[in-house]
Amino acid sequence: MKKGIHIISNFFGCRNSELLVNEKKLSKFLTNSVRKNKLTILKKYFHKFGKDLGITGYLLLSESHVSIHTWPERDNYLSFDIFVCNLNKDNTKNARKIYREVIKAFKPRKKEQKILERD
Repeated sequence: MKKGIHIISNFFGCRNSELLVNEKKLSKFLTNSVRKNKLTILKKYFHKFGKDLGITGYLLLSESHVSIHTWPERDNYLSFDIFVCNLNKDNTKNARKIYREVIKAFKPRKKEQKILERD
């Protein structure tokens, strides 16, 4: 079993622009996705930068973290990353499921991704 997985992604032209600017909806969406996929949230923090501006959000997990940064003012751009450790169990599938849910929710026209398996 690998030590963990780190998925880093950039989304361009996200069609679900409401999630890019609505702090409460974004927080609820990510919180629900993480919990549904059986990861443990220790702390979370989301900051809205202003009306029609982006959000930075962070979920500290007992398994590691999820972070998200939105820039609706820059062609509905989003950066996302999730890193999970596999100390007591393999969380790789859970991280990949969360990532797929983020893609489905934001509907980017284009995405770039890098997936690092931690040995």
